[in-house]
Amino acid sequence: MKRYGLLSGLIPPIICCLLYSVVVRSQDVNVRGVPRKGDSTVIKGNTYGIIIGISKYKNIAPLQYADKDAQSFQNFLLSEAGGKIPAANIETFLNGDANRTNIGDAISVIARKAKPGDRVYFFFAGHGDMEDLTQIENGLLLLYNSPNGNYFGMNDDVLEIINLKRYLSPLSEKGVEMIFIVDACHAGNLKGGVQGIQQTASALAAAWGKEYKILSCQPNQLSLESAEWGGGRGLFSYELEDGMKGLADLNNDGVVSMYELQNYIQSNVAKYSEGKQIPMITGDLSKPFVKVIPSVLAALKKEKESQFPMLAGANVKGIEDRYVDSLDPVGKKIYVSFKQNMEEKQLIFPEDTNALKDYRSFEKRYPGNQLLLTMRRDLAAGLNDRFNEIVTPLLKGQTSYSTRDECYYASLELDNCMHLLGEQHYMYQNLKARKLFMDAMTYTWAINDNEYNVSMKPILLYAVDKLERSAELEPNASYTWSALGQLYTFLFDYAKADSAFQKYLSLRPNDLFAKYSLGLIYGQLKQYDKAEKMFGSLMKEYPDIPDFKLQLIEVYRENNKPEQALSLADSLIAVDSTRMQGYFSKGLIHSTLINVDSAVYYYGQARKYSPVYCSLCDNNTGQIYFVTGQTDSARKYFKRVLDHDSTYPFAHFNLGTIYLKEGDLSSAIREFFATVDNSTSSLQGFVTNMQLYLGKSYDTTDAAAYKKFTRQTFVFNMQYLSYLSAMYMYIRVPGLIDSTASINYLFDQLFTYKSHDDLTWYHNACYKAMKKDKAGALESLEKSLKLGFGNYFILTNDKDLSILWNDPAYEALVKKYFPDKSGKL
Repeated sequence: MKRYGLLSGLIPPIICCLLYSVVVRSQDVNVRGVPRKGDSTVIKGNTYGIIIGISKYKNIAPLQYADKDAQSFQNFLLSEAGGKIPAANIETFLNGDANRTNIGDAISVIARKAKPGDRVYFFFAGHGDMEDLTQIENGLLLLYNSPNGNYFGMNDDVLEIINLKRYLSPLSEKGVEMIFIVDACHAGNLKGGVQGIQQTASALAAAWGKEYKILSCQPNQLSLESAEWGGGRGLFSYELEDGMKGLADLNNDGVVSMYELQNYIQSNVAKYSEGKQIPMITGDLSKPFVKVIPSVLAALKKEKESQFPMLAGANVKGIEDRYVDSLDPVGKKIYVSFKQNMEEKQLIFPEDTNALKDYRSFEKRYPGNQLLLTMRRDLAAGLNDRFNEIVTPLLKGQTSYSTRDECYYASLELDNCMHLLGEQHYMYQNLKARKLFMDAMTYTWAINDNEYNVSMKPILLYAVDKLERSAELEPNASYTWSALGQLYTFLFDYAKADSAFQKYLSLRPNDLFAKYSLGLIYGQLKQYDKAEKMFGSLMKEYPDIPDFKLQLIEVYRENNKPEQALSLADSLIAVDSTRMQGYFSKGLIHSTLINVDSAVYYYGQARKYSPVYCSLCDNNTGQIYFVTGQTDSARKYFKRVLDHDSTYPFAHFNLGTIYLKEGDLSSAIREFFATVDNSTSSLQGFVTNMQLYLGKSYDTTDAAAYKKFTRQTFVFNMQYLSYLSAMYMYIRVPGLIDSTASINYLFDQLFTYKSHDDLTWYHNACYKAMKKDKAGALESLEKSLKLGFGNYFILTNDKDLSILWNDPAYEALVKKYFPDKSGKL
């Protein structure tokens, strides 16, 4: 519960939270709204501050952000926007330091120091209370050691409003400008009821004569705090500071008046509290209050523009238990069920018991109950959690490990959140934008060029439409522009792709990860010139970060620029800390060039300078021997890797491939299943020279196309590739291709890897073609193409499908899904 205001009687169970700001001057005031002649924001004398913030109390319920609000206000006063008040002029008391002795001494010192023309801030953030309804001119600010109720003796750790008034009134009479700010919430077991709130509000409105009063909310309203605001702040104090920094300067005259401040805080606090908290200001609203510093305001506006709003649960400090206790048994049961379902993330499923169902039941039975505010907000925040988990890494330029199924459920939860909050909610447009993004990602998350073919064009156009609408609603969501850039590229709309990527970078121009990510995207999309430029720029800007050189080497290698790649690798070798990476990179480059001796030498050097045994060095050495037909040497290196680490999955797989080529089927199957056992479910392998795997052979009539195919890199889940290798090993054994049960078992395993469904149906087509089942092969092949199998060379040159090559139905399929291709059919 937000901190309550100073009340002149016992505070009722219904909570009133008031932030009270009083500005008192000895001069008379004129008619409201008319600027006074000669009035100025300039303080002629000194400015002082007494700032108190208590979140952790000794005897009563804690608050969340009261101390942070106070600390932030102190930082504001010390800053240029707050007047650069000397630190020696500010006394700040947080939590345990906020006792009556310390604060009383500080008030006494200020009372003696302050002179005409000075300004004094008194800021309190913490619990507030009252002793009984008869004291309509009094209220209590509870300090760290305050008891939990029973303040009658007034000797406990509390501050009485009436005593503060006695100190402050004489100061205002001699020309000191007093700014008295109290953000206090109810604590204790009080009996005043609605009458107490009304009397307290009346007492505050009538107190002290010619003053300004700023109240954080109306009587009977709640005042909110949440991690959503400023990383954890009270909503009112957060918006008050932003307004005083210049966002409230509606007429752009460089001065924030009380009238402008009132408009700003009423509009924003009401907006973000969904109308549950509306501040009040009384007094001469034409008063010039704060001078705006242009540079501060510009920086604040830029910060606001770049912010990515997210819903978070809100706290209405100190009242949950009291409201729950007031419920009947049925209400308590529903509320407990709601809290349990929230804790267990059962938000909309299962249908018979979930948090949304509990909320609707509670809302119907107890309309207007104060608990509905936090229940609704907490549920809305929970319905955004899955989306936040998916996109937060993307906002940081990191990899988000998610799936299309997760995107589907995120979209469903966002849709429920939109219906929960309604179209008038301040986050509705953001939520709609995010749902559109998740709708698109449900079909295109992590799409790659080996998956895409023309059959997916309608899906991509659907996704692009969703993303374009999302970007229109939330144009500062960088992940939307990144996704649009990738899909535009698949649709060959390179002008739009470039525009989208540039927008993506403009949203994060100084973000190292943004540039790095864009470089990676360019590389993945084979836009090598742009990738070179990006990584080259990063390398010059951050010469001490070797990752940028390594990425540029990789771009040079893939873009067939071995000389540039080798030169850059030499620069890594010249530095002790990166020598190992330099040698390893040269090994990769020479592997790509099929320079066996050079590759073996540089992998050896990398192994020499590695601080630990380099399994990858020996594995890659074995790989270059394998692809050049030097099987015995390859076997030696793969076994060496396993001697050091018997669980290394890549070496097991490579040995299995060798045994398969040699016809040692029992050893091959042992190694393939060892790969399955020692691989994680997400482990990926990068395979080149695909013609050497799965026992396949390809038509080489088109020599250029075949050579290009042998240089292609394919990415597989290692468990999947092992099962696939085992399946082909089995069906190539004479007499076993008709062992339906065994082969079906292997296909059942393959179909569990949903991301490879297009490949699985392709290999199912090969299996059926080898069985001379043309109709079955064509049916499986079309399923594969519909799912996105996109390798034209494999489709038209894999000899396992040769039985189909002259079939008109096969020719029609190829032309349907690859209309822009031509070749042997």
